[in-house]
This record gives sequence, structure tokens and C-alpha cells, in this order.
Amino acid sequence: MEYLLAQDVALSSAPSYAAMTKLPHWSQLPECSEQSLISQLQTTLEIQQQLNIVSMAAGKVLPLSALSLKTAVGDFIAIGSSQAEFEHRSVLVLNQQCLAELIYHSDYPFTPMVQRELLLLESEWLFALRNALVVSRLQQMALKDTLTGLGNRRFFDDSFAKNVQLAKRHHERCTLILLDLDNFKQVNDTAGHSAGDEVLLAVADCLRDTLRATDTLFRFGGDEFAIILSEQDTDNAELVARRLVKVINQHFLCQQYNVSASAGLATLTAEQTGQQLFSAADTALYAAKAAGKRTVCIA
Repeated sequence: MEYLLAQDVALSSAPSYAAMTKLPHWSQLPECSEQSLISQLQTTLEIQQQLNIVSMAAGKVLPLSALSLKTAVGDFIAIGSSQAEFEHRSVLVLNQQCLAELIYHSDYPFTPMVQRELLLLESEWLFALRNALVVSRLQQMALKDTLTGLGNRRFFDDSFAKNVQLAKRHHERCTLILLDLDNFKQVNDTAGHSAGDEVLLAVADCLRDTLRATDTLFRFGGDEFAIILSEQDTDNAELVARRLVKVINQHFLCQQYNVSASAGLATLTAEQTGQQLFSAADTALYAAKAAGKRTVCIA
């Protein structure tokens, strides 16, 4: 099912930043009786928070075990959700455009009367949800490279700082791989920028297909990429880096244009800062280039 993308929505209608059930942990949410559902939903542009508010309201119609939301900007699950015997799905539509799909789970059947009451609640959510989708999509666009869809430099800087901070706090490892394409400039110079874009897209696909979902991937610069490996992959960081280089080197487009990849990697030590970790990986990348390219060097 295709859900509405934010650019399909009139941005001018989005508000400015303002300001149950059997599910556990709902006590931290405001009671529906204190204000209308619409008023509560208008207090936040966070999709997750809106879903939690709707779950609390829906739980007063029928005790729920779970509530989840599928959208174009991602899937969301209400806090405390668990599977149950009965399921009810509802497509949220505004102005003939599909915003999302809402999936209820309960130990009790969804009778026609219950479904009608839930539909009334959903109708009160539509405009607030649409606005939240707009904001979420714009936030995603601001953090993505427009060509490849990978995280951009801004997203990398934020993610890298957080990963280093968490690694130090929990005494875990954090590994950074910097990858650069060899001979890429000649593609733009001889075959044109459209050919260069095709190569970059192919490389991005290679990286996505090779890495685990828990690893984070960025287009760092023109033909430079960065990968932050999850804790469980740090032991195999060199194997990961070599596999990435190999997959790129063997891609038919890269072979056609004589493009290859070099990589440098470094793993955070207890004494290092994030800047020092980046410098170590960058130095290793230059060493790989100096060693004849198409290879991997470790800091």
C-alpha cells in the first residue's frame, strides 16, 4: 500500500510548532477527559506521541492489546503493545489521499458498533496526523542526500557524535569506516555527470545490500561514504570493509568506468575523542590510497 508523502500535502496548512486500555505505562499520558482528543493531538507534531494519545482514547472504546501505524515515513507501535486474538485494520484517508494504515489488536472482537466508534476517533486524528507526516517528511529530507537517499553530512555529524557518546557511556566499541571511490573524477570528466550519478547510485545500492540494517550509512561527500558499525559488528569490521570494497570493485558499472573503492577504518579506544577517531579512520583511508587503491587499511 502506498501512503501519502509529505510533499503531496499542502505545507501551508500545517500548524506551527506549539507548544486506555490494557496497555501498560499509559499513566504518563494525559487523560482524554481533561480535553478533547483533537486538542490533545494538536499539542504535538510527533507521530509516536499522537499514536499514544489515540491509543488511550481508543482503549476507552475497546480494551486494546496493541495499536500500530504504517506510514510513508515509517512504522510506529504504541507503547506497551502486544499481539492479541482479534485484529482490525483501518485506512486513514484525507481528501482522497491515503495517509496511513492503523492496525488494532484486542482480546475482544471488533463489532460493527466498535468499528464505528473507532472510525469517529480516527476522523478526529486526520488533520493532526497529516501535519505530523509533513513535518516528519521534511525532517527526513533535511538529513538525506538527495541523489542516493543515504544520510547526508549533517546526519552523519549528529549520528557519529551520538554513537561515540553512547559507546563511551556503556563501555562499548564503535567502528568507523571511511570509503572513497578511486578514479571517480575521470567519470565526470569523460562521460559526464549523469554517468557519475549512475555510478554513485550503484555504489549506494552495493553498500545498502551488503550492510546490516543496524549499521548506519552516509554519503559523506562527493564520492566519499561513511559507515558506522554497530557493536556486534566491530569484531568483523575489517571483513565488512573488505566485503564492501570487493562488491563495489566487482560492480559492472564500476568496472566499465574503471572505478574502484578504497577504505580506512578505526575502532574507538577509551582515550580517543570522536574527532580523533575520525582522524584515525581518515589517515587509514589515505594509507589505503597510497598503497595502490582498491584495498583496506586499519588505523
